[in-house]
Amino acid sequence: MALRIVKRLIYLLFVIVGITVISFILANVAPVDPAEAYAKRINLAASQEVVASTREEFGFDRPIAEQYADWVSRIALLDFGNSYATKRPVIDEIASVLPNTLSLSLIAACFIALISVPLAILSVRREGGLADRVVSGFSFVSAAVPGYLVGLVVLLVFGMRLRMFPVIGHGHPLSMAFAGLALALPMVGPLIRVMRSLILENRDKEFVFYAQARGLSENEILRRHLLLNAAPSCVTMFAQNLGYLVAGTVIVESIFSISGLGQYALKASLNQDFPALNGCLVIMAAFFVVFNLSAELIGARINPRMERDERA
Repeated sequence: MALRIVKRLIYLLFVIVGITVISFILANVAPVDPAEAYAKRINLAASQEVVASTREEFGFDRPIAEQYADWVSRIALLDFGNSYATKRPVIDEIASVLPNTLSLSLIAACFIALISVPLAILSVRREGGLADRVVSGFSFVSAAVPGYLVGLVVLLVFGMRLRMFPVIGHGHPLSMAFAGLALALPMVGPLIRVMRSLILENRDKEFVFYAQARGLSENEILRRHLLLNAAPSCVTMFAQNLGYLVAGTVIVESIFSISGLGQYALKASLNQDFPALNGCLVIMAAFFVVFNLSAELIGARINPRMERDERA
């Protein structure tokens, strides 16, 4: 297991390096010159001499490889530079908005677990029945409908029509709850389908017949064997969804006026604030890597227990 974790760490390290390379290249091949964008943010009528001076000051005139090496050495120390828009350190601004994004992601994760697990179990228990067809239909619709559409519908119905939470401004608990629901729904459907198919696939295996022969009830078999066998794949998928949740908050935070990492990244993109945008991309990639590694560790602990239960 230790060797597997080391290999996974090396793989995830390459993922982070790849993200930094892509992020840096995209910033440098953008049609807008970063030096020109920064100079004209200070003075709209900045001359070419001022732009050239800014380019030299920030090192944009150096070779790309040298710029990248310098940037990576700084982000390793969580130094993403200063924002072009506010002149403040990017890491400080990210730290100020990150708690809202993590809270929103946690709420969405709770919704995913509370909705997908009971519905998957209900679908298995009522296989072929009306409840199974309703759950299957819901899972397909949930997976097909984009999060921004769910957010707009929720905002229109519960925010504007029923006035359950303020449409403009952040801080109302219901606003965070409905935003979390809008973020979670597109990810509920795939998890339901995966869990349902895994449970049905394992239901006819020998260890289930042995459990029935030992006199275990249907609920015990479902809890101790079927759900446990489905757990590794579902945990991995759930952890991956957590990474997508952090990155997927861009639109939802904008719809519900939540000052989080997603809205900060969107503003940085619109303002051509490259240090802030690159910082957001690296932080989002880091969360994705952490959640995937957590899934590997949890799955590694579940599998031995699952094998012991099957032998029993």
